[in-house]
Amino acid sequence: MPIYNYQAFDGEGTLHKGTKDAATESEVRQYLRSKDLFPKEIRTSHFTRVKLPRGEKSTKIKLPEFSFRKGVSGKALTQFTRQLEVLLDATIPYDKAFQLIIPQTEDSGFQSILSDVRGRVVEGGSLAAAMGRYPHVFPTMYVSMVRSGENAGNLGLIMRRLADYYEAQERMLSKLKGALIYPAFMMIFGLGVVIFMVTTIVPKITRIFESQEEALPLPTRILMGVSDFVVDHWFLLLLLISGIVVGISSFLRSKRGREWKDMIELKLPLLSRLRIKVMVARYCQTLGTLLKSGVDLKTALEISKHVVGNKIFISKLDQLIIDVNNKGVPLSAAMARIDYFPEYVRHVVSIGEEAARVDELLEKVADRMQEEVSTLLEGLTTLLQPALIMVLGGAVGFIALAVLLPMLNMSQILQ
Repeated sequence: MPIYNYQAFDGEGTLHKGTKDAATESEVRQYLRSKDLFPKEIRTSHFTRVKLPRGEKSTKIKLPEFSFRKGVSGKALTQFTRQLEVLLDATIPYDKAFQLIIPQTEDSGFQSILSDVRGRVVEGGSLAAAMGRYPHVFPTMYVSMVRSGENAGNLGLIMRRLADYYEAQERMLSKLKGALIYPAFMMIFGLGVVIFMVTTIVPKITRIFESQEEALPLPTRILMGVSDFVVDHWFLLLLLISGIVVGISSFLRSKRGREWKDMIELKLPLLSRLRIKVMVARYCQTLGTLLKSGVDLKTALEISKHVVGNKIFISKLDQLIIDVNNKGVPLSAAMARIDYFPEYVRHVVSIGEEAARVDELLEKVADRMQEEVSTLLEGLTTLLQPALIMVLGGAVGFIALAVLLPMLNMSQILQ
């Protein structure tokens, strides 16, 4: 059962503090009313009591089942940000806004985190500092923008920009996933059909040909060999495939594996174009949003580099940061030294520097790059679907040929 910390006044105005085991906050309020106390603050504790068998006594407490080290979904964070933005725009205080949002949050772990953030704000702490205690939930960019909004007194506007930013990122991610769903379904379905035919249909048909004295056609012999091997050694094949998958996953999680993956992302034809456009779009969107929210350029550059998710690209951005912050090189000129930034991006940033509108134009660049990502995704999907159909059709065609050739030979002999 949760533990609630409370502060309440009695009839004489004396402040009382304490804890109460209760299923809900309403039960705590009822308990305080029964004691003629008027609640000032009620918030969830970080701890829950351990139930012990009758007769045992202990004052030990345990951490709750959820872990603050685990992040929340992007959808949940976006929804929270949008809700907070709407409530702050309506001039609702932090405390009341969190009270309204927390019950609507589906993730119990996120609920507890928000309850703790609310408690720290009510105690006089800043919202940015409270959120900064949970870096796996609120990224550095998020906390920096909230801090900027608190300092400038326009937190509602900052939350709107954050919500817009995360919604844009969610849309891009949805497009990427949507473009891969149909080809992945086709591949899995086609592979399932081929495996079913090889392990079930083909063995029954090929028994007819086993009594033939004449040599079977080469495609038929290959198909029969593959079928027999799969049927007789399916368990070994399953272990081999599982071992390969686990091995590749372990390698990609290693330092060398991540370096190899980052290099492939930037070198592989077609896919590298898509990946680079996605990274540039995210970088420009993040940098523009931070600058527009009042974060200084030095901090914004440091935060933005991490959103690209590629060590090779990040190393290039590290040099860009040195050029801009230490050598006084304009941002557009520093971008020109990195091949991954298209010429269009560099020109627009240069115009933004002259017009003192870098933040605004960076967001426009990000919008255009996201449109290019969508166009490229549609093109890749258009190419991938026929390619998959040809591969699967070739596999099914080979099976059909291997089965029909002996039948044609038998019909010629009978004639």
